[in-house]
Amino acid sequence: MISRRAWLRLAGLVVLLSVLAGASAISWQHFLQSQQISRFDWQGLRISFDGIHLRTLSIQQQSDSAALSLDAKGLTLKWQDFSTAAPFWQHIELGTLNLDWKPSAKDEPAPSPAIDFLEMVAPLALAPQSLKIEQLTAQLPCAQGHCTLQGDLQLNKTSHQPLVMTLLSNLQSQDQVLTIDGQLQHADDAIDLQLALQVDGQPQVGANLGVHKLTDNSGQSTHQLTGAIAAPNLSQASALQHWLSQWALPAGVELPEAPSAAALSANWDLELPAGPINLEQLQQASGNIAATANLPEPWPMPGVGQVQGELSLALNAQAGQWLAKQIQADLRLQHLAESLRSQLPAALQNDEFHLSVQPAKAADDVSSPVQEQLRGRNLPLQLSLNSSGASTLQLQARLDLANTLPWAVQLHNATFKASSKALQLTDWKAQGIDAQLAFNGYADAQQLKLNLDKSSRLQLAQLSHPEFSATDLSAALAGLSLNATLNNSALSDWQLSGPIALSAKSLQQSALKPQSWDFKGKLQADAQQQTLIGSLNNGAGLQAQLDAQNTVQKGIQLNAKFAEIFFRAGNPLKSTLNGWPALLDLNNGRLNASADLHLAPGSSTALSLNLASQGLSGIYNRTELSGLSADVQLRLANQRLQAEVKRLRLTEANPGVPLGPIDLRGRYSATLNALDKGQLSLQQATAQVLGGQVTLPAKQWDLKQSDLLFALTINGLKLENLFAAYPAEGLSGSGLIDGSIPLRVNAAGLSVDQGRISARQPGGRLQFNNDKIKAMGRSNPAMQLVAQSLEDFHYTTLSSGVSYDPDGQLLLALRLEGRNPAIEKGRPINFNINLEENIPTLLASIQLSDKVSDIVQQRVQQYILKRKQQAAPKDN
Repeated sequence: MISRRAWLRLAGLVVLLSVLAGASAISWQHFLQSQQISRFDWQGLRISFDGIHLRTLSIQQQSDSAALSLDAKGLTLKWQDFSTAAPFWQHIELGTLNLDWKPSAKDEPAPSPAIDFLEMVAPLALAPQSLKIEQLTAQLPCAQGHCTLQGDLQLNKTSHQPLVMTLLSNLQSQDQVLTIDGQLQHADDAIDLQLALQVDGQPQVGANLGVHKLTDNSGQSTHQLTGAIAAPNLSQASALQHWLSQWALPAGVELPEAPSAAALSANWDLELPAGPINLEQLQQASGNIAATANLPEPWPMPGVGQVQGELSLALNAQAGQWLAKQIQADLRLQHLAESLRSQLPAALQNDEFHLSVQPAKAADDVSSPVQEQLRGRNLPLQLSLNSSGASTLQLQARLDLANTLPWAVQLHNATFKASSKALQLTDWKAQGIDAQLAFNGYADAQQLKLNLDKSSRLQLAQLSHPEFSATDLSAALAGLSLNATLNNSALSDWQLSGPIALSAKSLQQSALKPQSWDFKGKLQADAQQQTLIGSLNNGAGLQAQLDAQNTVQKGIQLNAKFAEIFFRAGNPLKSTLNGWPALLDLNNGRLNASADLHLAPGSSTALSLNLASQGLSGIYNRTELSGLSADVQLRLANQRLQAEVKRLRLTEANPGVPLGPIDLRGRYSATLNALDKGQLSLQQATAQVLGGQVTLPAKQWDLKQSDLLFALTINGLKLENLFAAYPAEGLSGSGLIDGSIPLRVNAAGLSVDQGRISARQPGGRLQFNNDKIKAMGRSNPAMQLVAQSLEDFHYTTLSSGVSYDPDGQLLLALRLEGRNPAIEKGRPINFNINLEENIPTLLASIQLSDKVSDIVQQRVQQYILKRKQQAAPKDN
């Protein structure tokens, strides 16, 4: 029988175990809550001499950053090498492991931190010495959202230093097996990683990477990266591509299927500056990289296209400045990536590019010697680039690259040829493009030089723009040179200079008649100012000297000085300008002209045109002109046109009655949207007519008014001159006529109402001896008296009212007072006579009866015929 004291001891032990069990349960629940584990279940717990066995284990963790679900079957935690330190069990086996990890969608991706490989490897010390998973299924985030990883996994780790860890995993990818065999070795400040990839047991890729932490002279830590990658027989690239694509490419993005043959290799030995490893450190690395590629079939390159061919290169870097030690390439690029194609005009979106870079001999048969800065350290290469498709491109050049710092490159005997059926850039469309450039060049960190040699030219069959078009254009570019200053390899200043010649067989523009144009001059340009000076001429013989400048502050300034035009040799203006008046023909005299154009930033166009003529003669419509000399200035500014006639004298204008000299000075101003409704100001307007003078007093008129009045005054018009011009048989006389003619201009045309003329005192004589009038007097006594009186009429008063309608009909209400000394002893005789005449018809008849040019005679006949047709009755 158990004693009372023994019962008390046993009861105390039970109470103590109960308290400990309760405390453990409370601590375990607190641990699960602190780790945000919402479910932790297991079944089939069994403990044996081998270890702890669980038939199933299920864990769910939910945090703000992610949701994790883990389901395991056949879990064994072996007692072998059990340790009191994490991870406690050193040998773990699982029959099945299902893992599902879903990061929170609201989490924003953190910026890529600096990489410290040594710190990344440190947690691996907590891994068990062996981990075996016979069947692994993992749902993990990827570029396409969520991807599934299936296969097995076996991991082994040494229990002593240096740490050596091996990984072997077979992953399912479609119907193939991807085998990953890797080994990681970590000792002190060094990491070495070896990796091998197989597809269905066929070796594909082998790689190794070494990271070694060093200490420089200043005591700062630096890193050395070494490694190599080799794929001598990449026959299962499509399987690797499919597996990597689902993890790296977004949904909906597909690459062309990778070929079944390729050979790749690369090795590197780089030293990074002090600090953690990041992209900036890699860009500042020093060391060597060598790579080779043999792609017998087109290989898809993301963001580039499909590449085929061979490449071999060796590069050396010093503090981030990469230099080529060896380059050899024979590559073809097909099916350009859409991201690149979209940045090119349609005409340059070619189907194929062929690049060849081969070692060249250090020959002396180059057009320019190797620059002093490159001698003794140059890598000679022969470069060839060809492209076909929408356009044909060819580039051939001898290339010298610096293989030590500082970097430099020189081009010799370079030729570039390009041809395309069509090219469109915004509103510009070019057809039949043929470019040939021959050039030499040099560039280093401080400068860039490019010189175009002879035979450099550009030809276009046609160039079109909404404002104009041209055919058979040619640009001679030989002698152009580009010199640029670089600051840390970035462009800081540049100059372009040299001769330039442009020509077009035919230029079509709304204001110009189609014909050839040529320009020869010199171009001088830099970032602040561009200057073009030269001569311009066309097929009609029009010539001008151009001086054009463009600056950031002032914009475009153009000065054109035209060569003096001698109209006796021809009229280049008429053959050039569509707006030249069709009825104006100039056949003598000369004209000088100059123009200035200014297109200032943010301002409207400013234009001035100066014209100076001497002795111009010709025909306008049915009027002969001679001796026109004038100084005229046209100005366009702020959407307003101003025309100033500083001096104008026309020796004679003959519309049938000689007029002249005519003198005119005045000014006209109007807005561009209403050129016919401006302000007209005349300072002088006089014309000598029939021995007298017609004057328009100085005044200003607003042409916006619908009705304009011009008050003409007549002084000293000689009757003898009038009767000499007037085609009336037997009419003569003498006297001076003065008067005022209120000339009205409106929509109906020209008209005069209540005009007055009168003879100047003391009067004069009229003599009218006409057989037709005498014959009328034989049967009419009153008419006989009129006829006899006018045979020698001495008048003291001659006055008349004047009216003129828009149809050209002139009406004179004539009042005559005087006597004939031979009739009734010279008694006073008064006449009231109404005279009516169509002035345009009268002038036409005068011109036909006079000696006029064939052009005037033809136009007069056309005018008379038109008048007759208008006057003829129309059939109903």
